[in-house]
Amino acid sequence: MTGDCRKLRALFRAAAAATILWAGGAAAKDEALEPAPPATESPEPSAPAGAPAGFDLGFGTAFTSQYISRGISLSGTQPAVQGYIEPSFFKGEAYLNIWASNTDFNDGFRGAEIDLTAGIRPKLGDLSLNLGYVHYYYQPGSVSPNYGEFFGKADYNVTDKFIIGTRVFFAPDFSQTGKTATFPVVGAKWLFAKDFSLYGGVGYQFFEDPHAFEDLAWTAGLTYVWKTLTFDVRYWDTNLSDQHCLVRSGFESVCDARVVGTVSWDLTWSKLMSHGLF
Repeated sequence: MTGDCRKLRALFRAAAAATILWAGGAAAKDEALEPAPPATESPEPSAPAGAPAGFDLGFGTAFTSQYISRGISLSGTQPAVQGYIEPSFFKGEAYLNIWASNTDFNDGFRGAEIDLTAGIRPKLGDLSLNLGYVHYYYQPGSVSPNYGEFFGKADYNVTDKFIIGTRVFFAPDFSQTGKTATFPVVGAKWLFAKDFSLYGGVGYQFFEDPHAFEDLAWTAGLTYVWKTLTFDVRYWDTNLSDQHCLVRSGFESVCDARVVGTVSWDLTWSKLMSHGLF
């Protein structure tokens, strides 16, 4: 490595540390770029003893080869273990969500991300909405500044097999910089066979800060659902250069093309009750 290259690398590492790595809008569980599948018919939720009517409780875990958010690996290309718990009310139309994952933004910046989300999910015919707020917490505190985003999501069932969707995330104080950030997304999903679906999505990360590095991110993948397990294989990529990726993530090589595999397990209290397990 030449002296100039060493200086350039050191400069970008210093910039990364100064901005606490610009870790870039980490995601709550359902932030994936593709639309959600149409809801299946399910029994009336059976609330735990003492819970209000219309209450349900969702929970699950995921094991993924990398934690990818908006095309960038937030686990330093290493595997991640994730989990969530989601109480919901009024037959699922209002909810809270607590989600967590391990993260890795290079030496000295490894830890965990914890997302706290509150939102509503009204449904208007074939149009499903999801409106709310998510706050990103990092532990230890040196990993990244905490901050929050408002979001709006809309999925439309063109047919019972084809769904189009859009998402918009808006951070009024991105990573405590005093600047805003906006991430709009469009995507589509096709349920082409029993329990199989194909999807694709594209999003663009805007920053109010003219010195921040914006990027285009895109994904495409295949999902198979078997009972309470979901198997997902997806392709991710961005247009970030290695040097810009270093500032955004702490690494030079976590923003390029990659294939990610994930196995997740999801269950709700109402399904447990409907199967007589409790």
